[in-house]
Amino acid sequence: MRGARSAVVVAVTAAVLAGGLTACGSSGGVGAAGGPSPAGTVPDAATAGATAGATATGAAELDPEEALAAAAEVMRRAGSARYALSVREGNGGAPGTGFARWTNGPAVLDYLADDPGVRLRLRMAGNTAYLGPTEQVAAAVGEQVVWVPTPFAMWHKPFYPQLSLVMDPANLLTLARAGWLDRVGTETVDGAEVTHYRDIEDVDALLAGIPGLTAEQRPHAEVGLKKSGKAFVLDFWINAEQQLVRVRLTGDKEGEAAAVTVTYSALGTAPAMEAPAAKDLRTSPDLDTFLGPSRAEAGPGPEGV
Repeated sequence: MRGARSAVVVAVTAAVLAGGLTACGSSGGVGAAGGPSPAGTVPDAATAGATAGATATGAAELDPEEALAAAAEVMRRAGSARYALSVREGNGGAPGTGFARWTNGPAVLDYLADDPGVRLRLRMAGNTAYLGPTEQVAAAVGEQVVWVPTPFAMWHKPFYPQLSLVMDPANLLTLARAGWLDRVGTETVDGAEVTHYRDIEDVDALLAGIPGLTAEQRPHAEVGLKKSGKAFVLDFWINAEQQLVRVRLTGDKEGEAAAVTVTYSALGTAPAMEAPAAKDLRTSPDLDTFLGPSRAEAGPGPEGV
């Protein structure tokens, strides 16, 4: 572990670890990896051969800081991935799948909940979030895909600031190296042996790690994060190729029940994604067309301008 931290983080270290945060052992993929994808389906063949039957020897031989630094470089070069998201219903999100790209400018992420009846998807580009219909729903009603920018006050829900942290895993790995960092042990994720590392960061450190967060936006993101806790445990699972396989964010207030877990796969294969063009932006009522009469009330509301 590194040098002294604030009293908040020291207290959280004792409380969280004594409370028994369990390691994510031999469980399979998080979320419904076979569920609907906001940008089509990209097979995992590109990474399956590299990780099947692999051992975590490469990562385990490095000290924690070296391991996370190596993983950050691997993820930076990969530039994109498919992901599966596990999150508790009710904090602004739901389990889902999608793609993320973190090269050539602000990170961009497409997210679609696992519910087969879902009609809207989320796209985040940097620190701006948009809601829009899935391509299938838009095609079914004969309309183009449109997007509604969501107000930044949506970040009062813990889901949004945490999602912004995991959409660029290379950045998150670099942030974690500045805090309390230790190796937990060797475990298995999706049949592959991985090394589990744990870090603890206070909210100020996480806020500083969100790229492009302005002074105006920061209070909203801070409110959202602090609903989960004043400090977070960051768990990383890294395979023998120094690829980040899984990350979990756990707030000290809400604990594991409200943790956000992301499992990455198919590195480097995400489709091109960018912020919606100005011509495609609409206001909230325009989404009612895609929701249908019985679902209109599910839209983001009049505040989504």
